[in-house]
Amino acid sequence: MSRCYLDTNFLYVHLRSRASAATPIEEWRRSVVSHVAADGGVISALVLDELAYRLILAWLREDGVTDPLANYRAEPQTTMRAVRRRLTRTWRAVDALALEHCPTDRAVVTRAQALMAKPGLGPRDAFHAAHALVAGCHLIASADPDFQRVPGLRCVAP
Repeated sequence: MSRCYLDTNFLYVHLRSRASAATPIEEWRRSVVSHVAADGGVISALVLDELAYRLILAWLREDGVTDPLANYRAEPQTTMRAVRRRLTRTWRAVDALALEHCPTDRAVVTRAQALMAKPGLGPRDAFHAAHALVAGCHLIASADPDFQRVPGLRCVAP
């Protein structure tokens, strides 16, 4: 088996899951969580940054804010105070997964640059893939099909 890099979209689904019906997404989530518990999982600061951003915008939308992005940009301090408790619970839930954090070092940057050139990944995907490969992961849990083009990386998708 192999350690698995968790893309932001996986963690977003995992943390917002209500674990009710046996849907393909729920089966994917359970399978990845089981794999990570057995073989280990890896994330990067990029995952945490994207996760916080996406969750904050979703929470604002759920709280009735009609334009969450404009609201967040206009009043970031107010927004952060409003989501502080939910964000704290999120960090605890992520910590409970006992994931390894892969640093963004020169090896990751060099690998990401190469992945942007060939196979032509966008910057964020290139950095996620580079983190996975540098950390020795051969699997990436993601709903993003672009990772299927990365040699040495198998995408575990729903």
